[in-house]
Amino acid sequence: MRIIDTDREQSVRCLQLYLTVREAREFQQQLQHLLADAESNEHFHVHSDDASREVSCSIVTPHKLAHGTYTDLERRVFDEK
Repeated sequence: MRIIDTDREQSVRCLQLYLTVREAREFQQQLQHLLADAESNEHFHVHSDDASREVSCSIVTPHKLAHGTYTDLERRVFDEK
């Protein structure tokens, strides 16, 4: 698991996530969609009702780490222990 704070361009070690029922359902549905083809280069975003906050999620696999197109920030965070 890797978590990135894109505002500060750094990794996050511990995160608490509070979702509304609607947000949790959307997260679940979108995650199920990604899991149907974990090797796809897809990702999803779940936005708060007022669009002031956003969660982005993707699935990382060894194949995608070796062959995917990731930003320098993403690669740096993936390399962290």
